[in-house]
Amino acid sequence: MDMYFDFLERCQNNLYWKSTDRLLLAVSGGVDSMVLVDLIQRLPDVIRPWFGVVHVNHQLRQASIEEEKFLSEYCATNRIPFFLKRWPVREHPIEGVEAAAREFRYAFFHEVLKEQQATHLLTGHHKDDQMETILMRLVRGGQLESIAGIKKNRNFYGKRLTRPLLDYSKKILYQYSQERSLSFYEDESNDSLEYTRNRYRHQIIPLLKKENKQVLTHFSDFSSDLQDVIILAKKEIENQASTVCFQKGPFCWELDVPLFLTFEPAMKRQVMQIVFNSLFHKEVSEVGRKHQVQIIDLIEKDKPNSQLNLPGNWIGQKIYHKFYFFKEDEQEVATKKIQDTYPLNLGEWLSLSNGGRLGLFEATKESVDTDHTKKVVWLNPESIQLPLQVRNRKPGDRMTLKGLETGSKKIKDLFIDQKIPRNKREEAVLVTDSNEEIIWLIEYKESRLSIEPETDKIHYILIYESKYE
Repeated sequence: MDMYFDFLERCQNNLYWKSTDRLLLAVSGGVDSMVLVDLIQRLPDVIRPWFGVVHVNHQLRQASIEEEKFLSEYCATNRIPFFLKRWPVREHPIEGVEAAAREFRYAFFHEVLKEQQATHLLTGHHKDDQMETILMRLVRGGQLESIAGIKKNRNFYGKRLTRPLLDYSKKILYQYSQERSLSFYEDESNDSLEYTRNRYRHQIIPLLKKENKQVLTHFSDFSSDLQDVIILAKKEIENQASTVCFQKGPFCWELDVPLFLTFEPAMKRQVMQIVFNSLFHKEVSEVGRKHQVQIIDLIEKDKPNSQLNLPGNWIGQKIYHKFYFFKEDEQEVATKKIQDTYPLNLGEWLSLSNGGRLGLFEATKESVDTDHTKKVVWLNPESIQLPLQVRNRKPGDRMTLKGLETGSKKIKDLFIDQKIPRNKREEAVLVTDSNEEIIWLIEYKESRLSIEPETDKIHYILIYESKYE
């Protein structure tokens, strides 16, 4: 196989980029990246866009200085823009060097992409890299999308990250480099079994290649097929997730229990995974499959109220026909109670912790503007002892009900009857007169002290506005 003509054909058929795009090639100096540079250099003018080389000297090996010099001179000789950054030795961590180096490297690539207004970042990943990656992720565990392996094209900070050599084996790259007499550097650390990838590369993959000479192609086809299936399935799963789960605030999500229960078990699991990906950005490694199973089990049980503590101060809470995900500390702020009793005098407004306000005034039926954003309760001045008191509910609170001539009912039972979520019960505000008789459970129930207004007669009115300027 003539690799160059095959590469040229793939570039034209797959439309990796346009001639007007701007490419940055991530080049280490190894055989993979030097083959990539040579192939791009050889492209005909009509399909070869502007390109430059980005290189990070990690300063982890003595040879890195020589490699940096080689690349700098190579790019100068071939008039290729060259962008270099060194990873300061003082910033090297004691553990997790591989991950830290990758993070530093890609942060620099992003920086140069922005500075040069480049559209694509190209890397030299190949078939052997793909097989190693799939095996490592299978063993480590993770989501299906991760196990599908390296994508040939993906988004990278709004640009494109492209791996045009992913269809070629390392063996073919070596053959091409020999035919072209390319200079490159072998990283001696690639032989060290101290690194996870090297153990797969030198100990496991050779055994699999012995079992089947086509194993690289089979892994490549597996990755391609699985990524296709994931793309198609993901659209349907995300669509179902959007119908059942809604964001109610920065740290609060609500899930529709009855609708979720109509899903097939497989769809429940996949939708829950989508929900988890949306919620748990920082805790993604801590909140896993076992938590998904626990939450689905909680939702499916008949118990109307239940709760599950999750990592990162997150809480999953089922309240009748809703399931809530919220941050414990944020929820405490959002549902902060009125700890004291506040007086409400005639002609005054009182600001409430939920952002609303409550006022008491004298008025006639004709003088009150019927604004649908306000809730109004009419009171007979002769039946009310001022000043009024505003507070949260207390254990044992009872109130009479408008429309019922006798008896009273516990507020707790009113909430249960109306299926009010537990967090909403804690937020509820009520108004009493100075004799502690409850007049109004705001937004829920009025007592018998609430009356119908009479024309031209002066009454007291309680006005509640949920939000005001």
